Amino acid sequence: MTTPEWTRPAERWRLLAPEDVTVVRSGRLAGREATVRQLRALQPGAPVVLLDERPGGRARTRRLALAGRIAVERGYVAVPSLRNPIVFAEDSVDCLRWVSRSLLTTPPGVTWLHAVVDAGIRLLRRRPHLLGQLAAGRVVVGRRV
Repeated sequence: MTTPEWTRPAERWRLLAPEDVTVVRSGRLAGREATVRQLRALQPGAPVVLLDERPGGRARTRRLALAGRIAVERGYVAVPSLRNPIVFAEDSVDCLRWVSRSLLTTPPGVTWLHAVVDAGIRLLRRRPHLLGQLAAGRVVVGRRV
């Protein structure tokens, strides 16, 4: 019996998407045109997941969805990253506020950077929308229009 793909940390986003989904990883600008052509070639109504592993992925995935004619149904932020997520939070201020107040903390073993990390976490607690903008992981679920 094979192990399901979603059991690997970098593939846990699969729990948020339909099984027959087309997966597009947001890459560098050089491959963007080919990605847009791939998205536009899909049948209308086809499910699509856009993944972005870099900080600032909200704007990139929005632009890619617009260019590829994808209607966004849901957006998630992977905390702390898409490669090793602890939680996927809906990209809404209320949900990100709960995540920043309930789950974010200075990781164990941080010694001399403790004050810097702690200041960053306090900032995210006051301005949870920044977590959605800065997180190094984004999952956008949608359909081809």
